Amino acid sequence: MRPASTTPARWCRRSATTKSTRGRAALYVEQLDLPRNGPEGIEPERVYSLEYGDALFVVLDSNLPPEPQVEWLDRTLGTSEATWKFVVYHHPLYSTKPDDRGQPELKAAWAPLFEKHGVDLVLQGDDHAYLRTFPMKGDRVVDSPADGPIYIHAVSGTKMYRQSDAPYIAKRFTDIATYQVIDIDGGRLQYTAYDVQGRVMDAFTIDK
Repeated sequence: MRPASTTPARWCRRSATTKSTRGRAALYVEQLDLPRNGPEGIEPERVYSLEYGDALFVVLDSNLPPEPQVEWLDRTLGTSEATWKFVVYHHPLYSTKPDDRGQPELKAAWAPLFEKHGVDLVLQGDDHAYLRTFPMKGDRVVDSPADGPIYIHAVSGTKMYRQSDAPYIAKRFTDIATYQVIDIDGGRLQYTAYDVQGRVMDAFTIDK
């Protein structure tokens, strides 16, 4: 059996009054049984990590303020000896329309830690379009995934958003639903994005 990780989205929230449960994802936390190893002061299962094989998966909650997750994120990424590191959350740090849908507060809090600890892929949501960035470090494009993470988001439904160009975008398209397959074989990661007909829409490899 392979473990699955999931992250709370905007549509599964209901209002709450305490800071630790703000925008509480009631459908999410009540229906799923997830690791309870997140930061103190945040409702369990909303932020967590798990390791599978030689990969670390860190799930953050972008519905909550980013700062209370920073110390835990720094420690979790820094103490892991996994070869491959993935971070997952809902609202994108790098958007297909940055003036409207970018998240500068999240980027300022989290991106430096992704870069510091060698995160490979950052899997985002919320934007209903496909985007893959170049490797990013210090909010600038860098030459290699060894120097900074690649940010990705995609959509598998029928609601699509308009896009605009940005210098960090390596690949983008809209009005196409996709799914992604990530294969790891030792020191090689193969990423492939397919449309619903099974056609390859994007692909790349990372070697370590």
